[in-house]
Amino acid sequence: MIVAAALGVSGLFAPAAQADVSASAAALVCDTSVKVYGVTPGGEFFVYPHNEPENGVFDWGVKRTVGSGWKAGRTLAGPDGVVYSMVGTTGELRRFRWDETAGDWHSWNGSQFRVVGGGWGRYTQAEHRNKVTVDEKGRLYEITAEGDLEVFVWEGDDATGGWTAETGGGKVIDTGWGQYDLVVAAGDGVLYARRPGGELFRYRYHAASDRFVRYAQPSGHGWNMFNRIFSPGGDVLYASRPDNGGELLWYRYHEDTDTWADTGRDVGKLVGHGWHGELDVVADTDACRLTGHDLPTRPAVPERFDAPTTVLQAQDGRVSYFYVNGEGGLSVATQRTAGDYGLLDYRTFTGHFDFTGQPGAGLRRDGRFETLANSHDDGEYRGRVQQVKNGVWGSGPVTPERGWLLGDPVVVTEADGALSQFAVDEAGGLWRRAQIAPDGPYAAWRALAASGLSTDITVLRNGAAVDVVARFADGTARATRVTGGSAGAWRTVGAGVTGRPAAVAHPNGDLQVFARRADGLVHTQRESGGAFPGTWSAVGGLATAGPPAAVLQGNGLMALAVRGVDGFVHQADQEAPAAGFGDWGVRYFEETATDPTGLVLADGKPIFTWRTPGGLVATSYVSTGAVNARGSTGATARR
Repeated sequence: MIVAAALGVSGLFAPAAQADVSASAAALVCDTSVKVYGVTPGGEFFVYPHNEPENGVFDWGVKRTVGSGWKAGRTLAGPDGVVYSMVGTTGELRRFRWDETAGDWHSWNGSQFRVVGGGWGRYTQAEHRNKVTVDEKGRLYEITAEGDLEVFVWEGDDATGGWTAETGGGKVIDTGWGQYDLVVAAGDGVLYARRPGGELFRYRYHAASDRFVRYAQPSGHGWNMFNRIFSPGGDVLYASRPDNGGELLWYRYHEDTDTWADTGRDVGKLVGHGWHGELDVVADTDACRLTGHDLPTRPAVPERFDAPTTVLQAQDGRVSYFYVNGEGGLSVATQRTAGDYGLLDYRTFTGHFDFTGQPGAGLRRDGRFETLANSHDDGEYRGRVQQVKNGVWGSGPVTPERGWLLGDPVVVTEADGALSQFAVDEAGGLWRRAQIAPDGPYAAWRALAASGLSTDITVLRNGAAVDVVARFADGTARATRVTGGSAGAWRTVGAGVTGRPAAVAHPNGDLQVFARRADGLVHTQRESGGAFPGTWSAVGGLATAGPPAAVLQGNGLMALAVRGVDGFVHQADQEAPAAGFGDWGVRYFEETATDPTGLVLADGKPIFTWRTPGGLVATSYVSTGAVNARGSTGATARR
């Protein structure tokens, strides 16, 4: 390989700006040189140090050939000398480590590599070679044949370590990556993805919170002129051209300004040429590191044991109630017999007792419940999936689900049967993560277009979309429609709201919002043609102590429940379609320690539920011809 003086090529690349991206400047630190590894068409493996990688200086060390027989696969580099080879004939994933000090490969039981996976032959094929990469921390990412972005995380040393249990078979963190023909990692969770047309997009995944803190930022065009792009980390990219003498170009991206370093050229800095014949060219992925990036921090989540209960009905008709008990345990109470609200079995899941707030819960398409709740000790969601539908939950501790979000998780069923989770972060941003497919795992959290929210949100299915109604920090209630993972414009409902707004979706798609306002009364507005009137109407004159719950019954009439200042739950029913509500009344004189929540059962009738000062579940419900209410008794179990 020959390096030579810089050559200019104009007009092939221009960065694309992105508005409203804020970040702090990060400091770049690089090793004196970055080890660039290459594989020749004859299968020779060489190491070629490039000096001053932080500046794109045209300066190289001595090139050395250190191996042979590498032409049968796809070669990748990771941090600290780790090298992977994907063997086309067998699909094996082999893990090597180059020891620069010794000038040789590590050896394990007489072999220079360990086989650490199978089925990787796809990435030895020409059309897929650029769809796999390794980041600064050694995470291996692939764009699968299904178009998903999967990550594998290595844990432990070279001799005895392996892929973590969570990612051993690949953890899907995003979908829709079939649009890209190249992915390259350029730091800790930093990924660049290229479309065949040459458009480049930048992502930054924060693994500890399972969140994309930057998502699909447009980062330029014209990148399809390169046959490969690789990185030593630190948002530094090298890109080689198969034409024009095999130029090797250098780029550096600045997240705080969303710009590329000025190279004095329309394309990157030229650091070499003759780089057109290699099978693979890669680099140590941790030779450059950034410090000072804006990163998620664990929020200070308040301890709340008096949050409402989440209630769902199983396919067999039995109702389950999910809540956090007074000891911080994630709990569920389930009817022994459908329709019997007086006899419940109580369970508290083991392994973690620092839960807080209201759990999220959903019914999977396969009939199994899942639930999760926030933790006041670390702001991390944890949960459990039911082992058998309508049956046992199984044993063992709850499963960490990360998040690092301030608000309670809210689960909703999408039109295709998949579940989505919504939550608010410490800065008032709205986040969503969704199942890859019904009954499947979840992708990573992604931010929706929102800021300034409080943690009081209501999420409900509305036809093919999902509506989010939120109280903002300024006391206004606003609504947005989420379709395909994207939020529409926020529609203002009205001001002066205290607590979480409630909402129902009418058959024509119009929302009706109910909220407690500063006067202590429940008020409502109904939208028409996608707009709210802006004027609240009071629902009676009941003095309330918390926000309302609202449901739309199978007969098309609405029903409300709210905690009164007297410590009891009061209910009011709509008297006729498009009419007002009857008087507020107590249907069951059992005191409440929580705000009520509601559910419409499979038969179209509503129930409202709350927990008593003693921690038991109370339910007010409608049976044939009469309104009934009952507290619960039953056995308590910890499982």
